[in-house]
Amino acid sequence: MNHFSTSASMPGPESPRQDPEPPIARDLIALLFDTSRLLCLQSDRLLGESVGLSEARARLLVAVSEAEPARMGELAITLGVSARSITSMVDALENQGLLARAPDPADRRATLLRLTEASRTRISQLHRAQHDLAQTLLTPLDVDAQTALFDMLTALKGRAASGPH
Repeated sequence: MNHFSTSASMPGPESPRQDPEPPIARDLIALLFDTSRLLCLQSDRLLGESVGLSEARARLLVAVSEAEPARMGELAITLGVSARSITSMVDALENQGLLARAPDPADRRATLLRLTEASRTRISQLHRAQHDLAQTLLTPLDVDAQTALFDMLTALKGRAASGPH
């Protein structure tokens, strides 16, 4: 969701800024939100075409792969979704043969999730598709610009994660 209004004077995708004055902070953040929204749309389309999953379900599979065996409650926190949302996504992925549930031997109330062979194949396809999309999107930037962008976004993410000051 874009929390900032985009200025009418902001450049479009084909028109880089010509103004010698630095951009207003609000315009930078609006551009960042708009770019993020467009990247999410591209990613969602790519995921649907390449692996047949929504971005949310793909993120869940990747999160399970990184924490396997993964507890459903911890995944909800990691992904920033409700326990109910995790349950419905897990139900769908389990019905597709992409996740397997098992009771947690350390906590009878908890459920552990594991990937299946089918989901491991999908994750490999997903990583290839993400790599191809990233290469395409970053084509206009040389290596130095990509490195600078990475450093800037890392700094912004760190600031956002620490909350308002």
